[in-house]
Amino acid sequence: MIYQNSVICFLDASLNKKRTFERVLWIAPDRSQVVLINIDDKKKIPFPYFRDYNDLLYELESGGAQIELIDPDMRIIAPDEEYLNKYSQRRDGKFSIIESIVCKEPDIYIPGKRGRLVKETAEQFKKQVNWVYTLLKKYWFYGKNSNGLLNDYFDVGIKNSESNRKKNTGPEPESGKSFIITKEDKEKFRKAIKKYHTNQGMDLRSTHKHMCEDEYAEGYYRKYNELIPIVGGPTERQFLYWYNKEYNKKGKVAAKSGKRKAEMLARSLLKSANGDIQGPGALYETDSTPADAILVSLDYKTVIGRPHVYFVKDVSSRLIAGMHVCKTPSWEEEMVALENASTDKVSFCAKYGITITEEDWPAKHLPSYIVGDRAEMKSKNSNNLVLLNIRVGNPPSYRGDLKPYVEQQFREFCKRMREIIPGGVDKVHRDRGDKNPEKEATYTFDEFTKLVILFVLEYNRKALSEEFLVTREMFVDKVELTPLSMWNWGMKSNLLLEQPRSLIRHTLLPKETCKVTRRGVVLKKINYTCQRGEDDGWFEDEMIEGKGEVVVSYDPRNCSSVFIRLRNGKEEQLFLTEKVKEYEGLHFDDVKVIMQFKNKQLKKSKANRNQIEAELDAVAKKATQIQIANMKQAQMGRHKSARFKDKRSVRKFEKRMGSSTNAWTATTVSQRSQVLSSTTKHMNEIPETEVTQKLNKMQIFLLSKDQERRSTN
Repeated sequence: MIYQNSVICFLDASLNKKRTFERVLWIAPDRSQVVLINIDDKKKIPFPYFRDYNDLLYELESGGAQIELIDPDMRIIAPDEEYLNKYSQRRDGKFSIIESIVCKEPDIYIPGKRGRLVKETAEQFKKQVNWVYTLLKKYWFYGKNSNGLLNDYFDVGIKNSESNRKKNTGPEPESGKSFIITKEDKEKFRKAIKKYHTNQGMDLRSTHKHMCEDEYAEGYYRKYNELIPIVGGPTERQFLYWYNKEYNKKGKVAAKSGKRKAEMLARSLLKSANGDIQGPGALYETDSTPADAILVSLDYKTVIGRPHVYFVKDVSSRLIAGMHVCKTPSWEEEMVALENASTDKVSFCAKYGITITEEDWPAKHLPSYIVGDRAEMKSKNSNNLVLLNIRVGNPPSYRGDLKPYVEQQFREFCKRMREIIPGGVDKVHRDRGDKNPEKEATYTFDEFTKLVILFVLEYNRKALSEEFLVTREMFVDKVELTPLSMWNWGMKSNLLLEQPRSLIRHTLLPKETCKVTRRGVVLKKINYTCQRGEDDGWFEDEMIEGKGEVVVSYDPRNCSSVFIRLRNGKEEQLFLTEKVKEYEGLHFDDVKVIMQFKNKQLKKSKANRNQIEAELDAVAKKATQIQIANMKQAQMGRHKSARFKDKRSVRKFEKRMGSSTNAWTATTVSQRSQVLSSTTKHMNEIPETEVTQKLNKMQIFLLSKDQERRSTN
């Protein structure tokens, strides 16, 4: 159907593009003809013309034309109230001129009759005929709407429109010089902003100054043996005008601090961080932060600095599902926080003397999705979470706004700790005269951990923030707006996953393939064994269940024991062997330091080994020469076989003689040496036959004495 004021778009059949736009001004009562006006160009408005109704209807049915559903001139046909209040009086004056003739249809569309009506109207209001025609065309162009006679100021001074002026408007500057900004100048402005404002952190005034020195030097003069530029170029006002026009609020932050900072501080806040979360356990956020507190050692004698606190927070209910306090953040500490979030809290709190029930802290489950920090969660160890059916997300660097709930939790936590703990850290870098929080530090590590647990229990029972979105279901069920109540109410979504503690630990702990040897299972040069392995002969065969290597799960914080998984799925705990029992309770890094010390000392000693052995080698070589000479002299004239006679008798004689001279009841060392040397000299002087006879007689005497002693016993 064709209606009055319909906008019809005629198409180019060959190119399938829009060709012209025409507006229906009048339809004959018998639907034989229609009056159309072309509305392509508002500056050159043609007169309306007649067209056959059926012909136009055929164009629409055949696809040669189509009716546009949105009027292209709605901006001026239906302007806002402020625009009407400003220009409606002039509009009404214009419409009063043509009001009496526009209603005379179809005569006003017929050229001959229209000319007479326009001439009479011009004479009546004492206006030019062309002026009346202009009003009529505008009235028809905008659909016979009196608002079409409004002054069209919508495109005047439109933003970002480029003007190519050859001379600046307004009064001449006091300096007498006028600078015209061109496209080339604007490109120089952008380079200066990037070089000085963004990269070097200068303010806009300094940026403009350095830009003019680099890009707009009108000449140079020499001073201090250097060429000094004569600065020209655009004024600071022109530069600031371009800057404010070029950059919006987010662009200004990006130009000063970079795009990454702009995304955090000046981006639009139109979306929700938990828009697709269906219930508790669907998404956890985790991160760590240095606590605003200074701790002391267990003996209260030494300040040990600020601890790090891990939080694992459920996004849906805002409940803190897990926490962990450590001295230095790492994957091992993150692992403990995740384990705490997925295990029972009653026994955990009991370690610190806090008695709770399961209803006080019911979170003991695994999430479906977890978002963490790129430091810990980007490590290879985090891939093990996939084995627990947990998907891991890592936001980009420096984008803490992508895990907003746990980041905001740190702000509240640090503020609360500063209120209740002496030695709170208000700011990292103290100014001169500020208090030193280390002087007021009183809490030990365990006592601080106890306070963190109590803070979590307190937070889970407190009211949620005002920005929390209450859904219709919450309103109907009259849910109490606390994290604990929201968790319990959302449990019906059944998105929580629970796993045995042994499986969680086996999955989260780092793993390493180790050899099975006779000394035990060797991990990082430390040997481990167990009673079952000794009974089953693992280490005699150097195999466990037919394999010479086994995958070991270990906690890097303590080397006292490790875990292996057998074929039946059960875990077997291995302990240190007796040889390395001394290392029990130590961190693996401590053992590594000890072994490095051992290797360093051995390497140092081995380097001096040749020098140490050289002393004995030199003495031995000299002594060998003397002994060989003595032996040759003693054996001179003797048969070779004589060396092997009476070996036993001579050996016993020398044994008796050596024992008597070295006895505790003997005389001094010098006297014993004199006796020994004289005896040896005497033996060398007497003939061999006499020595042999004396030895034989002494041997017979000693044997007889032994026989008498045995017979007496």
